[in-house]
Amino acid sequence: MSLVPIMLGIDVGTTSVKVLAADIEGKNICAEDASYSLHQPQDGYREQNPQEILEAVHQTVKAVISQLNQPITGVSFSTAMHSLLAVDEDGNPITPMLTWADTRSQKYAEELRGTDLGNAIYQKGGAPIHAMLPLCKIAWLRDHQPEIFRQAYKFLSFKEWLLYQWFGEYVVDYSMATATGLFNQETLGWNKDALAFASIDAQQLSQPVPTTYILQGFDSKIVEETDLPKDTPVVVGASDGCLANLYASGLNPKEATLSLGTSGAIRLISQKALPDEQMRIFNYLLTEDYHVLGGPTNNGGIILNWLHQNLYHGKCSYEEVLTKAAQVEPGADTLVCLPYFHGERAPFWNERIQGGYFGVDSDHTVDYFARAALEGVVYNMYSIGQGLEDAAGSFDAIWADGGVTRSDFMVQLIADVFDKPVYVAESHHGVAEGAIMLGSYALELVNSLEEVGRNTEKEQEFTPNSALRSVYQEQYERFCEWAKAVNQQTMKL
Repeated sequence: MSLVPIMLGIDVGTTSVKVLAADIEGKNICAEDASYSLHQPQDGYREQNPQEILEAVHQTVKAVISQLNQPITGVSFSTAMHSLLAVDEDGNPITPMLTWADTRSQKYAEELRGTDLGNAIYQKGGAPIHAMLPLCKIAWLRDHQPEIFRQAYKFLSFKEWLLYQWFGEYVVDYSMATATGLFNQETLGWNKDALAFASIDAQQLSQPVPTTYILQGFDSKIVEETDLPKDTPVVVGASDGCLANLYASGLNPKEATLSLGTSGAIRLISQKALPDEQMRIFNYLLTEDYHVLGGPTNNGGIILNWLHQNLYHGKCSYEEVLTKAAQVEPGADTLVCLPYFHGERAPFWNERIQGGYFGVDSDHTVDYFARAALEGVVYNMYSIGQGLEDAAGSFDAIWADGGVTRSDFMVQLIADVFDKPVYVAESHHGVAEGAIMLGSYALELVNSLEEVGRNTEKEQEFTPNSALRSVYQEQYERFCEWAKAVNQQTMKL
């Protein structure tokens, strides 16, 4: 009896790495994860130590390998987008790793956003102009750390740096490249106008390659640190958002994926590049034939953390916060919360926008404030979804993933606000599973992405409560009025 091939999916997230071993039929074998630090030396800075993350990856891979009773067939990667690391000629970091949440380059994004150049960069590359982009971060380094900028041999994402440590090659997959602001999807190469804005040349970036590109032949040191056999094929993989979609909805253009962890996003698969005239959504590549359209929010589960720490003062658990909010009437008695506590990406792409509560009266207890904040997170996701449907067409259902969506209250709230059924997948390792799906296709273990994308099974299905539709629509209209006013005001500052 032949063994079913086993793959490793490595998901390098913002705060932790998850490594999953699963067979190509979708059966999970084992998984391990490890956390690492996020540093905030001053306001707007969000940095990490790449060496710490690399060691976490190695330790976690080794822990998974030790639990397997057969050799793995291959490895495939997923990573968070928009990180930036400058290295010298030997590949040694000369800066910390700037994460997607680092907004120190806000001024550069504001100067570029809305200009002919900014619009052209968005139309060709697919990434809305924002401080998260490596494009803007490199421009900041040029002007604020000129000596480091001059020393920089390459500007990389974390995955590119890891692959260089493993194989000695600088490559970046098309999916991650489209999230830089420096890429041209039409040519599948670097955008000369974006390079000129950042004052760099193409040689200072990695070689763009398909997400199915395969590397082989580890450095001997990596073999020792991971226990991976030297000849193990490694598929470079894609970004976490694209792979979350591949896992949940496969290649179905009528099913969106909504991720809600610390931050969040809602995305849809398309075979067409469909940039939005209002620049509300991104357009990233999964493969040369499939695009992932959508929009991210900075303010997801981080709002639940704020409620837990600042309104309930840590005196009850996160689950109890959700329970208290669930007991408040839908619509929170017209109390509106704009959950823009960390600026915002979609739909406004405004680093300056601030959150707040509106319509407060003396009857509103702390539980009302909690309910309004959590509803506000979902209203903002709904507004992104509206832009997505305007650009790509309507969708019929939503797959929900991420830590916050393990709450039945939150998933039902999503179903009710969107007025669409919401599915929760059986596995909580969706991004790593998406990496394995793509890797299985790249290594020709399956015939097509369509075939492997049918493996996902529903753990639960939430049906919208039609009786609440009008309540949430009225409250959403209030939300939009306040959000528009606050966005316009902060744009003037």
